[in-house]
Amino acid sequence: MKKFFTDFYGVGTVGERGQVVIPAEAREKMKIKSGDKFVFFGHAEILHIIKAEKLDSVLAKIAEKFNSKINNLRNKIKKDKKEEETND
Repeated sequence: MKKFFTDFYGVGTVGERGQVVIPAEAREKMKIKSGDKFVFFGHAEILHIIKAEKLDSVLAKIAEKFNSKINNLRNKIKKDKKEEETND
């Protein structure tokens, strides 16, 4: 299983106008430059920030994992049904 947190880059600060300063190490590693666009998602108290140009590939990976989990669940249900039928 992958680690949830893989890198820690430091702390960003929100300025008076709502702008966030992204730590230099994160900007370098993620190849973030001035003018890049981002998409923001939130859940509870967690904020996810994804480069807009990467959104399609990120969503495709999420859909792939989701579909895999659904297929595993379907297979388990089928298996459980067969076992019940053979036990009857």
